[in-house]
Amino acid sequence: MNVQRKETNMTPLKRWFCLALSLALAVTLALPAHAVEAAADSFASFLIDADTADFPEKSLNVVLYRRNGSGAFVSDDSVRYSCQINRVAGDATFYIQPRTEGVWVEVDYLSDLNGDGTYEMLDGESAPVCDSMTSAGTLEAWNGTDHPLSNGQIYLLSAQTLRERAQAILQERVSSGSSQYLGLGSTTPNLDSMLYFVTLHYVSPTTKEEYSLSYYLQLFDSVIVPSDVPFNAWYYSSVEYALENGLFSGTGKDSFSPNSAMTRSMLWVVLANVEGATLTPGEYWYSGAQSWVAQEGISDGSDPNGAITREQLALMLYNLAGIRETDPIDHLSGFSDRSSISPWAEHALNWAVGQGLFSGGDGGILNPRGTATRAEVATVLRQYEQLVVEK
Repeated sequence: MNVQRKETNMTPLKRWFCLALSLALAVTLALPAHAVEAAADSFASFLIDADTADFPEKSLNVVLYRRNGSGAFVSDDSVRYSCQINRVAGDATFYIQPRTEGVWVEVDYLSDLNGDGTYEMLDGESAPVCDSMTSAGTLEAWNGTDHPLSNGQIYLLSAQTLRERAQAILQERVSSGSSQYLGLGSTTPNLDSMLYFVTLHYVSPTTKEEYSLSYYLQLFDSVIVPSDVPFNAWYYSSVEYALENGLFSGTGKDSFSPNSAMTRSMLWVVLANVEGATLTPGEYWYSGAQSWVAQEGISDGSDPNGAITREQLALMLYNLAGIRETDPIDHLSGFSDRSSISPWAEHALNWAVGQGLFSGGDGGILNPRGTATRAEVATVLRQYEQLVVEK
């Protein structure tokens, strides 16, 4: 295992330079903690036990903030670099085990307050803005004292603890008048966007050289959301819901393709997932769902590669819900493009709008013949499950 090393009597490196130089190692997936074996040439081990984990290489853009003369944090420097991110979801626990005396741990929090993909890193210099792990294994704001951990003892750091600390720190950074206020972005940033920069330190008592092991962590509540779904996107929670409940799958190893058109075959599979249908495999990946929607009267099963339109989506959901009566209330009167609705879809769209599944765009446009994207379908399906199925 490679270890970053520097002389302790050198002028401290700029904090962003330490970020860029850090190895950002991949965490080893652990068996129960008692089965953990550390690398022989490492002063400490850092392992993870999680429901789900992956380790993509990502390019990060980090802006460093330092205090000005009045004590307020202002942008001072920036750096772009690639590193490995340890992403976990569910009930995750991290295990830290020193292999010698004198190891201490600090945690920095990289936020993305305005959701633009650029992370904020705060450097308090003589008064660092980070957390340190105490000898009792808890996290607390750094108070000027490092806390050496005991050789051989296993310290547990839970994802819940990290997220609770991150929530408090996010609140500090968006609250005017607080010591960490940055004056950026939303007052309710997405907690999933936070990066946790965990560093294990050790200074050799003989050579006075400092060694460090650094890890980037990203924590998701229930499911890892693909990187092409922005944290501040209007559809983020809907995609998360669809993945968590097994309604959708991604389009690649780390992609959801939210802005791509939803094909009819994709929708058949999703609707089968909604119903928990047992499908019979066929020639194509969608063959079982194609047969099922035709048998259930949800769709005629034609044109599997065609893009689904909004009115087709409404009709399939209308059929899925088993609606037979006509809603006496006209929910379509306020849409300027009502005349473009196909006659066969009018009852279904009237029902869908009345149920809160569909809404209009700018200018009161329903856009019935427009293509529905994967993000839009995920949002409508979430609404369907919550407003129709669970009603």
